Amino acid sequence: MNEIIIALGSNIAPRLFHLQKAVTYIEAQLGVITQYSKLYETPAWGFVSTPFFNACIIVQTQCSTLETLLNLQAIEKEIGRLPKKGEAYEARPIDLDIIYSSEGVFNTSTLVVPHPLLQDRNFVLVPLQDVCPHGKHPLLHITTAQLLVACTDRSKIKEVPFSF
Repeated sequence: MNEIIIALGSNIAPRLFHLQKAVTYIEAQLGVITQYSKLYETPAWGFVSTPFFNACIIVQTQCSTLETLLNLQAIEKEIGRLPKKGEAYEARPIDLDIIYSSEGVFNTSTLVVPHPLLQDRNFVLVPLQDVCPHGKHPLLHITTAQLLVACTDRSKIKEVPFSF
């Protein structure tokens, strides 16, 4: 069994519907979701756009990390995510990123785990804190709680009253 932490985000309406659909597909195609974070509304990061809904989940799966990536990309496409038009960040109905994997560290042309910018993003760290507060970043060797304290991103994060 592989344990994978996935960050979910959506900033194209209907945001909540896209997230719920992604969770349904993940459960059907990958395995059991063992933990859900709270849901948060966050500003777009790195570009001007409508706010995101963000969350993190932990999935127990028989799939390898690479197989999980391919499944997540197929789910994004199914929900309506289009290929990027350039290098800049863009609005999207769904964004599914592998944050951590129990298989360890990856650094290939198609997969980088842990996610290389997670320590810089409150919209990842705040929901990650919900599901993995004491988990250690495998390269930085500090906990999620410590990453959150050290993070320089001061974006306003608002909890949304919702449970998956």
